[in-house]
Amino acid sequence: MTEQMTDLLFKPGAANAGQTVAVSREAWCALALLSAAMAVAYIDRFVLAMLIQPIKAELGFSDAQIGAITGLAFSAFYALFGLIIARIADKRGVRGVIVVSLVIWSLMTALCGAAQNFLHMLIARFGVGAGEAGLTPASHATLARIFPPERRNMALAVLSASGPAGIVIAMLSSGYLEQAVGWRWTFVIMAVPGLLLALVIVKNIGLLPAKTAGHPGGEPAAGAVDAIYSLLRNPLFVTLNATMALLIFLGLGIPQWIPAYFERSFGVSRGELGLMLALTQGLGMMAGGIVGGLTADWLMSRQRRWRNYFMVAAMSVAAPCLVSVFVVGTVQQALLLIGIGTFCAGLPTGALWASVQDAAPEQNRALGSALTMMVGFIIGSGIGPLLVGILSDLWEGELGDGSLGRSLLVCSATAALLLIVPLWRLVRHGGGK
Repeated sequence: MTEQMTDLLFKPGAANAGQTVAVSREAWCALALLSAAMAVAYIDRFVLAMLIQPIKAELGFSDAQIGAITGLAFSAFYALFGLIIARIADKRGVRGVIVVSLVIWSLMTALCGAAQNFLHMLIARFGVGAGEAGLTPASHATLARIFPPERRNMALAVLSASGPAGIVIAMLSSGYLEQAVGWRWTFVIMAVPGLLLALVIVKNIGLLPAKTAGHPGGEPAAGAVDAIYSLLRNPLFVTLNATMALLIFLGLGIPQWIPAYFERSFGVSRGELGLMLALTQGLGMMAGGIVGGLTADWLMSRQRRWRNYFMVAAMSVAAPCLVSVFVVGTVQQALLLIGIGTFCAGLPTGALWASVQDAAPEQNRALGSALTMMVGFIIGSGIGPLLVGILSDLWEGELGDGSLGRSLLVCSATAALLLIVPLWRLVRHGGGK
C-alpha cells in the first residue's frame, strides 16, 4: 500500500467532504486485528483470577497479596506506561507500539508460571501491565481516525467487547488446563496466542495507519504536560474519567475476585466455575458491548444528548445488580445477577470510550485514552481489588471464608454510591448539543 493510498484510507472525510463516508473493508480488517489483540490481552490479564486458589495454596499468598498481584501490580504499570506509550503513538505512530506490546506482555505472562514467591509474581505482573499498556490507547486513536464519528461508537464497542471475549476464553480453558497441566504450564500455554498474533499483525502491518493524528498546517503537538493540563480542564473529560473508573471497578475489578468468591462461598469447582462465568459474566459483557455500540450509534444519528442518557440508564441498572451478587444465598441467583449486571455494564463501554475520543483533540487522542485508562485502571483495577483483599484479611479471623463476601459487598456498594455523582453530571451535560 503506497503512502498516498494509506493517507486516503485513513482520512475518511478527505474524498467526500461534508458527506457521510462509508467504512472501508481495510478499516474493518484493522478493527478485526485490534480486536483479536484486545481479546488476547484479556486472556493473559484474567487467567490469574481463575488460578487464585491453586496459586494461594502452593505459594501461601494472603488475600492482600493476591489483591496486589491481580490489581495494583498490573494496573500501576499499565497506567504509568500507558501515558508514556500513548505519547509515542501520537507522535510516531501505532504500528510498532502494538507489535512490541503484544510480544512483551505475552512473554511476561509465560514468566508468571515460573514464579517461586510473591516478588517473582509481582515483577511478572508488572511486565504484563507494562506490555498491555500500549494496546488500548493506540487502538482507540487508530479507530477514532479510520471510523467516522457516526460509526465510532460501534467500532469502539466491538473493540471493548473483545475484552470479554478474551475473558470467556480464559474462563473456559484455564480451569481445565490447570487440572491437566497445573497452573504454571497454564500461564505458558496462554502466552502462545499473543506471540502468534504478533506475527500476523507484522504480516498485515499496512492495515494500520502510520500516524493516528494529523496536525493541520504543520503545527507541532503540545507538550505532554500542557496536553494533560488541557484535558483536565475539560469538565466533561473529568466526568468521563470518574465514570470510567467506577465502572471499571464494578465491571472488571470486582470480577477478579468472583472466581475465588464462588469457590469459597459455594464450593464450586474450577472446571464448573469457568463454564458458569463464561455463560453469564463473559457473554453478558460481550453482548452488552455489541448491543450498546449499535444503540449508541443509532441514538447519535438522531440526538447527540441521548447517548449520555443511554449510558446513565445502563449504569443505573448495572450497579445495583452487581452489588446484589454478594447478598443472595444461592449460586443460581448470583449467576443471574452477574449476567444482568455485566450485560448492562457492557452497554455503555463503547459510548464512554467514544465520548473520551470526542472530548480529546485529534492530536492528543491516544493521550486522552491513556489518561482515562490510567485513572480508571489505577482506581478500578488497582486500588479496588487490593482494598478488597486487605478488608478480607482483616475480617478473616471473625468470618473465615465469609470474609471475602463481606469485603466484596462493602467495596462494590461504596463504588455504586459514588457512581451517582458522575452519572448526575452526565445527565446535566446532556451531550453538549
